[in-house]
Amino acid sequence: MSGGGGKRRHKHEEHDEHVNHERWLVSYADMLTVLMALFIVLFALSQVDQKKFAAFKEGLEDGFAPSNVVLQGSQGVNDAENGEAPLDIQAFVTGDPLELQSREQVLEEARTEEERVEAQGNLDAATQEVADYREIEKRIDAALAVDGNQDQVTYRITSEGLVVGLVADNVFFANASADVEPTGLEVLDAVGPVLASLPHQIVVQGHTNSLPLSSTTRYRDNWDLSTSRANSVVTRFMHVHHLAPTRLTSTGYGETRPLYPDTDQRAMAGNRRVDLVVASPSSEAVRALLPEVAQSTPTDGPAELDVPATAAAESTTEHAATETTATTTETATGGH
Repeated sequence: MSGGGGKRRHKHEEHDEHVNHERWLVSYADMLTVLMALFIVLFALSQVDQKKFAAFKEGLEDGFAPSNVVLQGSQGVNDAENGEAPLDIQAFVTGDPLELQSREQVLEEARTEEERVEAQGNLDAATQEVADYREIEKRIDAALAVDGNQDQVTYRITSEGLVVGLVADNVFFANASADVEPTGLEVLDAVGPVLASLPHQIVVQGHTNSLPLSSTTRYRDNWDLSTSRANSVVTRFMHVHHLAPTRLTSTGYGETRPLYPDTDQRAMAGNRRVDLVVASPSSEAVRALLPEVAQSTPTDGPAELDVPATAAAESTTEHAATETTATTTETATGGH
């Protein structure tokens, strides 16, 4: 029997467990860590070559084998191989711009080895093509020299191919006319056999200067005149020198493709021309290299059109006059 003076036993009170409302932050942080690691791996894979990809794959297979708990492939993407420096993953993580740029340059060089070989092949092809054009120039000059007309043409090498320029002064065409003059026929008959012996496509391009045509001519405008002149040259090549029509193309550009701006004293005479284009058969990549290669290759022919200063000055004076006076003097001196 216990006395009333004994200690009263207090009942233990159970408190509810405190709910941690911030537990989601731990999961969220874990998810971000996994995503960051995934993006790093994907980015690294996009920058490596096939050998390093195979090494990475082997590392993954070894790392996820049942006997392994930790990813520890015998050879992973970041291991050195054949003396090469491993990928600097730390540079990708920290974003160090200098280190990152250096690694990208190294990887780019390794990744584009095949492209560099292709680029060198394109350069070699362009160099050979320019050399072939130089030989064509010599053949044309030799044919023209028979009648002393070797100074009647110019040569340019563009991305289109070899451009044989015929200055359309009174030697080739009378003013506002598409009929080839006798001396012009001599030039075409010297050039024609050389072009006929080539396998290339031949594009004949007609051009005029910017002076407007007189209303008394039979041509509607400079486009019509330039096209008619190109057609006259094509007709001569087909009927006299038997170039296949499938190899010939004629185009008129009017005054839209000048060699010289109107402010240049050579513009009035120099832009009035017919171009014979020995079309390049190469790919676009090779054609883009032709002008650069040609500039570094010496040539025995004239590099650009040489327009007499007096003739250019006369044309400039005519252009400065009123339209009526200009068209009248053009008919007398030859302006288109």
